[in-house]
Amino acid sequence: MKIYRQADLSRNLLLDQTIAVLGYGNQGHAHALNLKESGIHVVVGARPGGSAWRRAQMDGFEPGTIQGATETADCIAILLPDEVQSAVFQNEVAPFLKADATLVFAHGFTITFGLIKPPEDRDVVLVAPKGQGHYLRKLFSEGKSLPCLVGVEQDVSGSALEKALSYASLIGCLPAGAIETSFKEEAVTDLFGEQVVLCGGVPELVKAAFEILVDNGYRPEVAYLECLHELKIITDLMHKGGIASMKEHISRTAAWGSFETGRSVISSHTRAKLEEVLKTIESGEFARKWEAEAAGGQKRLKAALEEERSHSVESAGKRIRALMPYLDDND
Repeated sequence: MKIYRQADLSRNLLLDQTIAVLGYGNQGHAHALNLKESGIHVVVGARPGGSAWRRAQMDGFEPGTIQGATETADCIAILLPDEVQSAVFQNEVAPFLKADATLVFAHGFTITFGLIKPPEDRDVVLVAPKGQGHYLRKLFSEGKSLPCLVGVEQDVSGSALEKALSYASLIGCLPAGAIETSFKEEAVTDLFGEQVVLCGGVPELVKAAFEILVDNGYRPEVAYLECLHELKIITDLMHKGGIASMKEHISRTAAWGSFETGRSVISSHTRAKLEEVLKTIESGEFARKWEAEAAGGQKRLKAALEEERSHSVESAGKRIRALMPYLDDND
């Protein structure tokens, strides 16, 4: 594993360039503000009059159209949602790129699965902070650093990696470290982690455990506290020191139970399913399904979100969270 740090960057190739940040959402706002505070001339491209446009204005930018931002920039950071990147790139970015403009992506999705085919005569790099934009911005504002992944898809200039490291430095990631990867590795591992652990697997496990307790006569509020609320305590311990460290900081009863039961919950059947999910991601099947869902107005996604909002764990959670109004302090 190659990890680049600030000392590995002998010169910043982007200091005197104009960087266009296309999109002003989760990642876009953090990149734009961090770049600006690092002394870069930043132009924000967004949909005129939209929420991102208005937010950029509130943060002190004078946003322009995607096309206008692209035309003026030496480096273009494409930070739009995955589901709109392809059409926007084809219609509002590719025809208006400057001759030697560098393309920066924060996620390998659209390149890996062929949704965007960049011009062959441009440098194309990946700079993917390993955390949400709000967290990247928070750490930068506190003088701290969030690690990132860097990769090179096309190196026309011979300096593409140096450009990626320059960008990583300007958004505040290089002090912590930039781990070398590829667009495919970043895209596949990101999707896999989201689906089977972070956003899919863990919430489904929480709901299943909650339902079993309630179905067996235990109060929803108590089930919520045990299966969801205390999850943060455990993930914070893992985040700080890893899994083994977490188990050293919990009770011996809990540690013993984790080994006695945890390994049976994640059975050979579960592992086989994880392998199946990985194959659907690697093959592009998931990307094709999501592209079709997005093109159809995201009807199934909206229905699933609405169904989740009506789950009994949510009503129990509202009653418990009302006891702790300070939970809103970090919004």
